Amino acid sequence: MSVLYQFIKQYYIPILIALISKIIVLFIIAELSTNLIVNSRASNLNIWQLWNVWDAPHYISVAEFGYQKLGDEANFIILLPLFPLSIFLLKFLFNVNYLVSGYLSSFMFSILLSIVLYKLVLIDYPKRVANMTILMLFIFPTSFFLHIPYTEPLFISLTVSSFYFVRRQRYWLSFICAGLASATKIAGLALIPALFLEIIIFNKGSLKKNIFNYLNVSLRNNKHILLFGLLISLSGFLVYLTINYYLWGNFFYFTIIQNQHWYERFSPFGQGLIDAFKAISWRSGIDRLMLGYGQIIAFILGLFMSIYVLVKVRISYGLFMIINLFFYYSMSFWICMMRYILTLFPMYLVLAIFSNNKIFLYIWILLSSVLLIILSLIFIQNGHVL
Repeated sequence: MSVLYQFIKQYYIPILIALISKIIVLFIIAELSTNLIVNSRASNLNIWQLWNVWDAPHYISVAEFGYQKLGDEANFIILLPLFPLSIFLLKFLFNVNYLVSGYLSSFMFSILLSIVLYKLVLIDYPKRVANMTILMLFIFPTSFFLHIPYTEPLFISLTVSSFYFVRRQRYWLSFICAGLASATKIAGLALIPALFLEIIIFNKGSLKKNIFNYLNVSLRNNKHILLFGLLISLSGFLVYLTINYYLWGNFFYFTIIQNQHWYERFSPFGQGLIDAFKAISWRSGIDRLMLGYGQIIAFILGLFMSIYVLVKVRISYGLFMIINLFFYYSMSFWICMMRYILTLFPMYLVLAIFSNNKIFLYIWILLSSVLLIILSLIFIQNGHVL
């Protein structure tokens, strides 16, 4: 009991922030939907069913039935396996149905995320900044994805854990978390160069005067760590490729489905951005707002934060953000940018630092909270906040 008491005493603020935001999002905003929106879905569904839209039921399907080769379920091969696996395991551990298990998974990993992110920020900053970072995360406009059956809480908690362990020079734990992250989202591969940068540049003291000599020595001294770290970090994604090959005889079959069913292909020269601008001219109503303006604003925010972190905060964090954002930028059809930038966790540290300015703090809390409510209400109604 004394160990539990000390744990709660140390981390009660980040845990409370996560719990309170969960209650507000799942219950209070759902109640708002019933009272504010005519013919709201909330009038006919319970809380668990209400938030089970867009990708969520697809993850539940994979957890319950595995990857399928027939019907619409065959398209779910684009979903990486770790999150559905967590739902499958928790279903049997707690003896609940698959949908509730999806919520349990997000609950557990969002709480874990609040604790690990708090600990990571404490390495460099005081408690006030660490607590404010957690607040900025859980009031972010698309933070409702942290409370429902989506990959974001699992992925971000693994990402933050990777950085926390590498900062503490517990490299093997860092690589294991990176490997699990690469089995959750392809963007988990962005961790590899960022973690290696931490090991090569920040390991064993400060930089030498001769940077090239230092890097050569550091690479030679850490070659075994880097080699095995690369294999471990890639392992999750390699398992996913193997599943593709086992089912379809093609390691990259998921790219075919992405192109045929979701119109997504690798497009590094800005096709997604161009089409988002075009969407403003030909779409109307909520679709213009979400698939046009929303995608562009989210990308600009992510790009600004990535550059700021790279220059002002920590180069490894910034490298992760830029590579991660490049994955999303290179999609030919932007539809989820507002959700994707949620994974750029150092952004919340920047917002916490900016909040030393009281005017910024109050304006951002108000703006972000209002947008969180609005986007949550749109999402509940099957709107394009994916």
